[in-house]
Amino acid sequence: MKFIKQNWVAIITILFMILVGILLLVNPATFAIGIIKAAGVVLFLWGIYDLIRYFRTPADVAAKGSAFFSGITMVTLGAYCLFGSDWFMTVFPVLAVLYGLFQVLIGFRKLQRMVDALRLGRPLWWLRAISAGITLLFGFLIVFNPTMTMMSVWVFTGITLIIEGIFDAVLLYTTYKKRLAEDPLQRNDYAHIEV
Repeated sequence: MKFIKQNWVAIITILFMILVGILLLVNPATFAIGIIKAAGVVLFLWGIYDLIRYFRTPADVAAKGSAFFSGITMVTLGAYCLFGSDWFMTVFPVLAVLYGLFQVLIGFRKLQRMVDALRLGRPLWWLRAISAGITLLFGFLIVFNPTMTMMSVWVFTGITLIIEGIFDAVLLYTTYKKRLAEDPLQRNDYAHIEV
């Protein structure tokens, strides 16, 4: 239980990756448009909140901030996401490449953690190497294969997220168990582990 409490952010991130991956495999286009519309609702409500806050604040105080600007901007962006989500299908290839670049950056971060583990003499460095390799492979495949059809990119992205999520979960738990086995008296020191 302590492991879950002290690693809840990593666990939620892993579960989120797997869930998004499954949803992308089941119905990619609908899921993507649903995410855009949900973001639109959040932006719209945030904008309304900023506008209400602006008009409820005394004029001399409100003039020093930017709540009105923020409110109008958020309401406009939110409305655009809600009622103009067709743009997403047009710009999807660009977004796919950006996602691939993001995956490459995450892979480089994982690669550094692998090198750190190797230099520190940790026995499970090879698990981090596999994790970094998977992330970099998928990231580079997305970036350097822009001719993939939209559906195949969605399916590929879904599979990528599921595999990475499962592998990161195994890495998190295996590293935790290995460290506890090496030094059970240090249970509190090893409770939080970076994936």
